[in-house]
Amino acid sequence: MAILISGSVAYDSVCSYGGRFDEMLLPDELSHLNLTFLADTLERYFGGCAGNIAWAMKAAGGSPRLLAMLGKDGAAYRDHLDKAGIDSRFVKDAPDEWTAQAFITTDSLGNQLTTFHAGAMDLLQVPDHEALSGVSAAHIAPGGLRSMASQGELYRKLGIPYVFDPGQATSQLSPAALTELSLGSMLICVSEYEEKLLADRTGLDRKKLVTPSRSLLVTRGGEGSVIYTEEREIRIPAVQPLRIADPVGAGDAYRGGLLRGLELGLPLETCGRIGSTIASFKLEAPGGQAYSPTLSDIAARYQMVWGTPYPG
Repeated sequence: MAILISGSVAYDSVCSYGGRFDEMLLPDELSHLNLTFLADTLERYFGGCAGNIAWAMKAAGGSPRLLAMLGKDGAAYRDHLDKAGIDSRFVKDAPDEWTAQAFITTDSLGNQLTTFHAGAMDLLQVPDHEALSGVSAAHIAPGGLRSMASQGELYRKLGIPYVFDPGQATSQLSPAALTELSLGSMLICVSEYEEKLLADRTGLDRKKLVTPSRSLLVTRGGEGSVIYTEEREIRIPAVQPLRIADPVGAGDAYRGGLLRGLELGLPLETCGRIGSTIASFKLEAPGGQAYSPTLSDIAARYQMVWGTPYPG
């Protein structure tokens, strides 16, 4: 049975600026900025939340099914997915739009300026009958706002359990849509900040979100994650990487590993351990999809950290 992952696929153009942004800002001139930052490096990566999650789930040994939109420049991305063996049959093309793109500039202090163009992402529709064939669960990652809300409604109607992963859409979806998507899910995945924002915008605090049929996963960066269930709190330590090349996409990698565990019907604690293990490999490479550990690599690290064989 497949897990359907929907949301953004995007190209990430990442520049590094050797100076400091604050040294280029004149306090008395902030109302009319006209700045140019001379970048020292430029890298382009395959990204987007849904793309990153599908990549991680595949790396963990899973069989993700991706539902997303590419634009007129999407051929390279589709080829990338196909070479990885990710099911991209339901990644559609919008010939009059560009693929979603993020333009990120980081200064010497780690401060970031990001411009994001949604492009084809906003044209994503709800999955059709063929896309849902054989689907046991779904994952709603950040993407087009209308599509996120419509998918939740469809999954609830069809009785398909889903993971709600609002990400940056936590501040963009309406309070009503956030409430419906949250309360209709089997699992909500948020960062600490997103948990607070979700509560502020909907009134849904942890006590209201966690029920016998719904759990809450809160990621805490280098401190790991906590899964809240009706019975207990499950603390998942962060698995330490050999080195840290780039934190971008680590949360998505965690979610991909988590989905592999759900695909196998494993307990949430085991799912979280898989997620933490996969995230450690992502941290060792730049971008969201530039890492490719073998299953043997994953199994060895999992065994070393958790003391049990890798179940994936």
